[in-house]
Amino acid sequence: MDKKIDAIEALQRLITERESADRRRKRMNVSQEEAIVFDWTLTQLHIVAVIKEKGKANNIMLSEILNVSKPAITKAVKKLLEHNILEKIQQEDNKKEVYYLLTKSGEMLALIHNRLHEQAKNRYLSIFNNFNTTELETIIRFLNAITENIKSH
Repeated sequence: MDKKIDAIEALQRLITERESADRRRKRMNVSQEEAIVFDWTLTQLHIVAVIKEKGKANNIMLSEILNVSKPAITKAVKKLLEHNILEKIQQEDNKKEVYYLLTKSGEMLALIHNRLHEQAKNRYLSIFNNFNTTELETIIRFLNAITENIKSH
């Protein structure tokens, strides 16, 4: 039981430190790139990333790829359109089908997001280098369990 208590305390420290780091980042002079990304939700950034990868996308495609509800996609896309990150196109022969493309600003946001994503990935990889395969399997099981718990509550 002591190890379970230790694990809870370690998780609490992680959450507390993450919140502190977020507050520090907001107070500090973050890079211009980070400041740009802070203006967008994770869903909006992932929409931009998908469209960058696919060339164009519609609501159904975005919903399926990102595993996000269609209303949430519609809401996120609306803000991206309002801020000229995306542009809407329709097929000549099918006006009901709407696709989204990135504008120049959207292309820039996608590049910034990708660069910051790679930096975060590299930070995590350097941490994972301290663990063996068995430990990593346990970490993966734990993170998946936490994710499922969050989804179900």
